[in-house]
Amino acid sequence: MRTSSSLAIIIVNWNGYQCSKSCLLSLRDLKYQNYEIILVDNGSADKSGDRLKEEFPEVRLISLKTNTGFTGGNNAGIEYALKAKKDLIMLLNNDTVVTPDFADILVKRLESNEKGGAVQPKIMFNKERSIIWNGGTKFSKIWFTTKTIGLGQKDNGQHDLVKDVPWITGCCFLVRSSVIKEVGTLDNHYFAYYEDVDWSFRIKRAGYKLIYEPSALIFHEVGKANENMESFGEGNLSPFSHYVNMRNHIFVVRKHAKGIAWATSFLYQFYKLFGYSLYFLFRGRFKKLKASIRGFYHGVTFQV
Repeated sequence: MRTSSSLAIIIVNWNGYQCSKSCLLSLRDLKYQNYEIILVDNGSADKSGDRLKEEFPEVRLISLKTNTGFTGGNNAGIEYALKAKKDLIMLLNNDTVVTPDFADILVKRLESNEKGGAVQPKIMFNKERSIIWNGGTKFSKIWFTTKTIGLGQKDNGQHDLVKDVPWITGCCFLVRSSVIKEVGTLDNHYFAYYEDVDWSFRIKRAGYKLIYEPSALIFHEVGKANENMESFGEGNLSPFSHYVNMRNHIFVVRKHAKGIAWATSFLYQFYKLFGYSLYFLFRGRFKKLKASIRGFYHGVTFQV
């Protein structure tokens, strides 16, 4: 009988004990046989990494001294997995809950496609499990904008076809180790936001396909709006989130846009900044206004 491919599941934790615990509990029911969970603690101040290791002795804990972001945390896990000679590597958000067979389905789909480089599942909201969070992805080559398919829709099977997609969400990203060795790890310039888009584009540029597999299912615990409101008093997303969102979108444009798309996508970035600025001025959200302008400036001037 053929032995299943070795799989590393990387989960990054940053002061997220309860989310990470729920995710790890769901992984205990995983049907896939040949896997290792790599828990990367991103310099948590609440010692949640050590607490989780005590409760889940089966995980491999990598403790980082500082918060290195989504990119740095996952890259630490990826480097360990590559050294351990894992065949497949999965990035999995700590605020997800998985179904027992999702890994089997994703691995089977990926390995059945010779040119398959990476695959993602269908992702539902955890609190409203009949509502779609991600049913695939879209991308505009003219404006260089990314979009999630099916967001907020009730799931009636309308997004149940396996298909090639232009990018895969970092919420759950299963990729061949051989592909990572070819295209490299996540780009640490991003820290968080758009790093999954950049990685997807690099994988596609190397000639591989990105696949959406809807029969694999996970649930996503989305957003902490109330905590952010208490911290910043300026809506759901923090100023830092707006900063990296603006900056990193421009990073993607600078790295991947060619020809006329370079011009049209930068035109969109000016439109985006103008629209954000008007909105933040109108709502009196000056921290976010400053963060967005700084993100635009750094997106244009920083090395990528």
